Amino acid sequence: MTHKMMTEQEINKLLSYLDFFQDSGSVFFTEVNGYYRESEEVLRFREALNETGFLLVFDWKTWLHEHEVYKDISHDIQDQIRNADIEILRKLMTSYIRGDRFNEGLFISTIVNGHIANILLRLKELV
Repeated sequence: MTHKMMTEQEINKLLSYLDFFQDSGSVFFTEVNGYYRESEEVLRFREALNETGFLLVFDWKTWLHEHEVYKDISHDIQDQIRNADIEILRKLMTSYIRGDRFNEGLFISTIVNGHIANILLRLKELV
């Protein structure tokens, strides 16, 4: 499977969100009428993921079953992310975004758990 190579400009667009995701004081979501809604910054990040082509088209459910360590988002996977290549980072992020469609709030949980910041930190190291 061949994936679109990303330009330095596209990667930098994603990395521009790193400070936001590293700031534990950032507001990742707002409560409206008892429901949580992602902040504008998170929504813009989602758009950037699509615009840059960071997300991949692949069988993410099967990939997660083959990579059990990533399935439970409450687990500390910082070491695995520190050793991941760009393809794994893209697959992991894609799995979080796609999984959120079936399990609303999953993406926010990955933000709160620090997984998104860790993915962006690793991406920064790789480029």
